[in-house]
Amino acid sequence: MYKNLFLILTLLFVFSQSIICQWVELNTIPNQTIKKFNFINDNIGYALVLDVSTNKELILKTIDGGNHWDSIPGVNLFEFMDISFIKDSVGFSVFRDLNNLNSPMKIYKTNDDGNNWLDVSPNSTNAGMGNSVVQFLDENVGFWGVGSVLYKTTNGGNTWDTTLLNGTTLLNTVSIMSMDFIDQNNGVIGTWDNSFFYSGSMYSTNDGGNTFNIFNLNSYNTIVNDVDYMNNNTVYASCKDVWGSDRTPFISKSINGGLSWDSISIDTFNIYRAKLKIVDFIDALNGKIVLKTPFNDTAYVFKTNDGAQSWVFEDTVFLYDVKDLQITAGTAYLGGDVNEIYKLNSTVDVLNSNRYKPSISLYPNPNNGIFNFTSSLEKYQLKIFNIQGKIVFIKKINISGELKIDLGEISKGIYIARVENTSSQLVSTKKLIVE
Repeated sequence: MYKNLFLILTLLFVFSQSIICQWVELNTIPNQTIKKFNFINDNIGYALVLDVSTNKELILKTIDGGNHWDSIPGVNLFEFMDISFIKDSVGFSVFRDLNNLNSPMKIYKTNDDGNNWLDVSPNSTNAGMGNSVVQFLDENVGFWGVGSVLYKTTNGGNTWDTTLLNGTTLLNTVSIMSMDFIDQNNGVIGTWDNSFFYSGSMYSTNDGGNTFNIFNLNSYNTIVNDVDYMNNNTVYASCKDVWGSDRTPFISKSINGGLSWDSISIDTFNIYRAKLKIVDFIDALNGKIVLKTPFNDTAYVFKTNDGAQSWVFEDTVFLYDVKDLQITAGTAYLGGDVNEIYKLNSTVDVLNSNRYKPSISLYPNPNNGIFNFTSSLEKYQLKIFNIQGKIVFIKKINISGELKIDLGEISKGIYIARVENTSSQLVSTKKLIVE
């Protein structure tokens, strides 16, 4: 009895304090959907987006943490593939121009937020398999992966060195899908084996891509979509799970710069048909994952502070698709659906936020999983958690007044009912007992 009471009080305290660490929805990119975030700090960032009204890619910029976005001039008539901005106003963009037989992939540099673009492409480029990734460490040192070719420059694109990544397929090449370098010598590249087996590998280098240590995953649907290389030689590599795969989600981790790897299984926390969609780490210990279920708009964000050994539920966000997640020093950004960006609201003024909390009532309590519910908010989300902190029920409510809530075939036990407004800043919780 006392143990359950302690758990309830602890959970109520955690949920009541969670208003300072919630994901807030920003509807600031009308008709556009995020393809990639590129934040320089908590406030200044760029985003590669698809404008669904014109079916063209654009580059947007924010200087106030995603509250407002402006389009920066781009190179017209081309298909953007990736961006890498290294500081305010200075960055690189890569795109595809299939009309150019000699250089079907191009790379341009801007020093003035896109008002002028300089072509810094090699004389000839690989066409690749429709994917291209770029990372610049500063204005001089950069890496660019196109298909099986890694391009490297140490002088801002004036000259390029090339390396062909060998693979194990009939074509004997792989495609570069992701990469992260911490300096001009040390980095890890995630690949696809170019087969319908969709197997992935991690290519680690300590000489700038001249030679590689290769670790093959040798498993179906293991294309390495995300790589995070930390400064202490800790590297995380992950695969985006697909709905048809029945394998347990996992993260690959190395603590020696990619020379050897351990596989860490990801608990799906009994979320029905949940798959690992995206991963990002800010340092060797702290990171986030997003789990997603098919055919609905609910995604689940979990965090770790012990290097992926354990995960704690953080929040739900309402996205049908999850395209990119980026953690910055003081916050984080998540996107994927049209006109929806989620931002981790870690800088809420706690005193101001606590001046008003929505009132909630539910009866009967205890109940059999069916009860009447009322909130002082007119538009809100109702979330039900078990005492382990796992979400078991969620509902968007857009009307005021009393509602009848049916939790379905829920197990007997003690739960927490939580109400929050659409910006996740006004939160109230109440104990719920199912008998």
